[in-house]
Amino acid sequence: MPGTEIRLALDAIPMGGMKEGAAGDEKVLFVRDASGVRAFQAKCPHLGAPLAKGEICGERLYCPWHKAAFALVDGSLEEPPALDSLKRFPVRIEGSEAVATLTPERAATKTANTSVESVLIVGSGAAAAACVKTLRREGYRGRITMVGREAHPPYDRTKLSKQFLAKPTPPEKVLIEADFVQSNQIEHVIEEVTQIDPSRRTITLRDNRTLEADAILVATGSRAVMPDFPGNHLDGVFTLRSLDDAIHVSEAADEGKKIVVVGAGFIGMEAAAFLKKRGLSVTILAREKVPFAKRFGEAVGSALMQYHIGNGVVFETGSVARLAGAQRVEAVETEDGGHLPADIVLVGAGAQPETQLFAGIEPDESGGITVGSDLRLAEGVWIAGDIAAFPEKASGETARIEHWRLAQQHGTHVAHAILGRDGVFAGAPFFWSNQGDKRLDYGGYAKGFDRIIMQGDPAALDFIAYYVMGDRVTAACSVGRNEAFTAFLHLLGLGRLPSPAEIEAGADLPALARAAA
Repeated sequence: MPGTEIRLALDAIPMGGMKEGAAGDEKVLFVRDASGVRAFQAKCPHLGAPLAKGEICGERLYCPWHKAAFALVDGSLEEPPALDSLKRFPVRIEGSEAVATLTPERAATKTANTSVESVLIVGSGAAAAACVKTLRREGYRGRITMVGREAHPPYDRTKLSKQFLAKPTPPEKVLIEADFVQSNQIEHVIEEVTQIDPSRRTITLRDNRTLEADAILVATGSRAVMPDFPGNHLDGVFTLRSLDDAIHVSEAADEGKKIVVVGAGFIGMEAAAFLKKRGLSVTILAREKVPFAKRFGEAVGSALMQYHIGNGVVFETGSVARLAGAQRVEAVETEDGGHLPADIVLVGAGAQPETQLFAGIEPDESGGITVGSDLRLAEGVWIAGDIAAFPEKASGETARIEHWRLAQQHGTHVAHAILGRDGVFAGAPFFWSNQGDKRLDYGGYAKGFDRIIMQGDPAALDFIAYYVMGDRVTAACSVGRNEAFTAFLHLLGLGRLPSPAEIEAGADLPALARAAA
């Protein structure tokens, strides 16, 4: 309620730390440092995580769940997946108490100083939404046109293979904003793009319209791959990439009893876990005996596999020979003669970047469009998200990374570039995966690794693993070690990560991160 006050003893707020205060159902987060006490909304604006369980690193506050980062000085957004800054509340000191009044302070009105009068965004996914939100948050008042083939407003794709499948879920639950188009004052063109001409800063639509703008962001994303094995056309066979895909899978789960998931990647494993929660019999068919072993190592892969087995998921090793059935799928037949009954088949065979639309530009060997460290393809044209093959700063590698949060970071960077804030993209890659009730965090970029520094117990799903290539740590993954992992991510982004030898010797990453601004 406006005007409600929340009091908290100063002694309860650690210097250089934070503490949640409450009055009835209302809560705020008090932050205290040498400059005084400030109060912010208590929950992350992304998905409502309690920020008091997050981590303070340098001058940032990190969300405990998905690592959105906010400036401690004023609550302003510094890293997605949140797309809004924290609400700040006025605080006064009365004796030995800090008192916050729950009437949010009005954010300063910004005005963007730019000659760019029009922005055209190709795509409506993570990079597109982050670019739009950043432009408007920074005070851009020009025309923004967003073009995409999906009729839905921008939505959170990360939810589709998780809780969305655990029970019948209204599609609006995954929208970033119910009124995204109206609240951000954009034009949403629902149409297929047939060509992008960077040299002329134009795009051509299937209906033969041509659109142009002063600045263009191309973030076309990827399409799910459907292998050409026999029977892939049968009813009950799905991929899972879009909101419409997720709706169809969820509807089929209302009727089906047995599902075979082809592929043990992140989409397949997440969907398997949440469809199991829904009561289906779930079998995962994969070529590899241990999921994720190549990426995370045998110990982590085996632990995740055993966790899913403990929840009733069945694993089979092999490859699809054909999908059997008349009009509707009835079974998956494998190349070694196996027969897996199925009412539903969910194919998780990866994704293909949408890069065939560019005039005069050939994708690289990864399928991406090569750009420089500023993500610029041509004058006034930028590339972001799945399709961008860009110099990843921490590893020094040219990388094409299919992470939701990285696409948001790209979109934010491009928005700043459009407004004249040029520079190198230096965001640290990060993704999370909900493996049932366990959240796995992964940060950094590693094509491979020479060895792993393991801390904790992977078999108990309580660990952090550091991946070493040569003389440096390039990535880490973790379950249940949020403090250490957040510190790793913060230090990685700053380029201040200790050496492998220092980490093995017991370097205190959280302490280093708290001191690293």
